[in-house]
Amino acid sequence: MVKTFCEYGEKNFKHATNFIFGLALLIILFQILHTGFSYFRQDEFLNVYKPLNLVFSVFTFLMSLFLFLTTNNMVIKVARFIFLVITAAYLFMSFFWLTSMLNSTFDVEGYRLFLAVFVGFIAISFKIASLGNTNLHPALLFVLSFIFLILFGTFMLMLPAASYKNVTFVQALFTSTSAVTVTGLAILDTGKDFTLFGQSIIVILLQLGGLGVLTVTNIFALVFKSSSTFRNRMMVSDMIKELDNNNTFSTLFKIIFLTLLIESIGAILIYFSILGKEGVTENPAFFALFHSVSAFCNGGFSTLSNSLYEESVRYNYFFHTLIAWLIISGGLGYSVMINHYLQFKNFFLHKLSKIRILGIEYKKELTRTSTNSRIILITTSILLMAGTALFMISEYNGTLKDHSFFGKIMVSFFNSTTPRTAGFNNVNMAELGLPAIMLTMALMWIGASPGSTGGGIKTTTFAVALINLWNQIRGREKIIVRNKEIPVSAVNQVNAVILLSIFAISFGTFLISFMQPELLFKDILFECISAYSTVGLSVGITPKLLDFSHITLIMLMFLGRVSFLTFLIGLFSMIFEDEKGCQPYYPKENVFIN
Repeated sequence: MVKTFCEYGEKNFKHATNFIFGLALLIILFQILHTGFSYFRQDEFLNVYKPLNLVFSVFTFLMSLFLFLTTNNMVIKVARFIFLVITAAYLFMSFFWLTSMLNSTFDVEGYRLFLAVFVGFIAISFKIASLGNTNLHPALLFVLSFIFLILFGTFMLMLPAASYKNVTFVQALFTSTSAVTVTGLAILDTGKDFTLFGQSIIVILLQLGGLGVLTVTNIFALVFKSSSTFRNRMMVSDMIKELDNNNTFSTLFKIIFLTLLIESIGAILIYFSILGKEGVTENPAFFALFHSVSAFCNGGFSTLSNSLYEESVRYNYFFHTLIAWLIISGGLGYSVMINHYLQFKNFFLHKLSKIRILGIEYKKELTRTSTNSRIILITTSILLMAGTALFMISEYNGTLKDHSFFGKIMVSFFNSTTPRTAGFNNVNMAELGLPAIMLTMALMWIGASPGSTGGGIKTTTFAVALINLWNQIRGREKIIVRNKEIPVSAVNQVNAVILLSIFAISFGTFLISFMQPELLFKDILFECISAYSTVGLSVGITPKLLDFSHITLIMLMFLGRVSFLTFLIGLFSMIFEDEKGCQPYYPKENVFIN
């Protein structure tokens, strides 16, 4: 019987996954209607939804059983066993929900809701990940994934259950874009205007936007399929900055693991940092989780009306330090974290292998800090130290005057960290002097590191541009870093990224100043840099802007997150066909530059 079941599943696998995908879409849609609109909580609606939910749970359980029985790979088998247990629990919860059994014992509907969305997302992930095997250009697929998530988030935030007030389309679109692009600019008060359901949507959008939709979907897709095509591996490798595409999905697992580990540690520490503090929150557990995810993803969203400048946390330097640590961790980039994770693992196992009693045999592998990691760490350290010193000098008798000397150092360090695309503020940004404003704009423009949750032109871009400038001054052509040459293609990309960022910020500033000439130029420029670099810091004019100006900032946030260069590459690939073959050789002729 088992053999017949497996043979039938093998033969009809494609049709089964298509059917489950369709059911998953229906379940997600019905759940949105059930949660978001009070009308759909009527008995007539549930009479349709409950049986449909049970059908979906049965098919997903059968699919998970088939997947578990048809693999011999231990890692995949463990993952599929977990999926089997989840679908079995979902099946039982769906049956209890339909028959109204055990409702008085525990929250059947609550558990069923969580399992339905989770299983539905895994089913949808398989189809999204399979798009990587099509002829769509990877850049275009990357851009489309963010567009889809932004529009989905917009619809969710417009649901009546998501907010305490009527949210317009532009307000929902702005908030969704800000969350998905992990920016943090807000035209509504996250803590007061959105319900717990709405805040939960925002934190999910932050997580998916920070990790990247394709990163998450490709991980979940492995539950359905233990291998992937070379084309899909190449696409994901480029997305997560993994040079060896054979390690692509191993790297994906490490990314998810490190993200959840750091966010969990951060949430626990934040919980204890605000526990018992009056006026902070009535729900410290959710507050801690929300701010941990928002900080690690460099999102900048806070349930506090004035962010960390709120009086209840303004002098809680431990809380500020935790947020800064999470921002830096998320902004360094996964390549740096994984590089140092492997070094630590190698060192730890090597030391354990020397203890003969344990009987551990381990051959020490050659691992070292890569050139990319070295550039990121050095540039980040210099920016943090220089930013802290300059901010403290600029605002010593300004926004820092109410803090002790230790407090001045901590607040200055935080304001050197948060412009690196995080967006939290623990000072009144509107009261900053012009030197501090210019410093913040410079730090925002540089941003975080490549392959991270942050935005900006990136630390490596800034570092390579400076090294190239120094080479031009010395009259040298090649860029050498620790006996390694940086290729010309990387320098060309640096120039393109910098030029496009200047163009986008300048054009955005022009459009807003043209529509609202009453606003100060420095304020408009600050908001545009903050939007394009996906920072989220504001001098307070964002809620006052017109819808046209909000749409301008939406475009800047989107282009900043997906990368203007990636957007243009995807657009070009959609309009024009790639030219096949090698490019012809042309004679060189010099052009006078200076």
